[in-house]
Amino acid sequence: MRYLGIDLGSSRTGLALSDALGVICTPLTTLAEKDEQRLMSRIVAVVQEQNVETIVVGIPRPLSGGSNRQLESVLSFMGRLENEVDVPVHGWDERFTSKLAERGRSRKVAQDAVAACYMLQSFLDSGADFTGDGQADDR
Repeated sequence: MRYLGIDLGSSRTGLALSDALGVICTPLTTLAEKDEQRLMSRIVAVVQEQNVETIVVGIPRPLSGGSNRQLESVLSFMGRLENEVDVPVHGWDERFTSKLAERGRSRKVAQDAVAACYMLQSFLDSGADFTGDGQADDR
């Protein structure tokens, strides 16, 4: 099963793609779209071109718990994305992935795709299964 990982940011969005078996991922690209509809169109195109079967979006949970504007924005984006694609869209904790991506990287553009890859690999390594009752969904 091929997964697409999305690290949604306010100015850049990192994408990562798993292998066909859903075992390992690689950074795919960073989209510098600020217009949400254009961003959505580009993500839909990637889903179709890469035969993605499940989308995993990084959820920016505050360390203190609760909610914040970034979290609400990502959850809202996920809801709209679900209406645009014919594959499941799920959330997964992305805390610390941007910090991990910064290590050893000097180009910010690449960092967003690397952060998406860290988040997606965390999901893949967990063995989470979204086909059942959705318990693994981190929304």
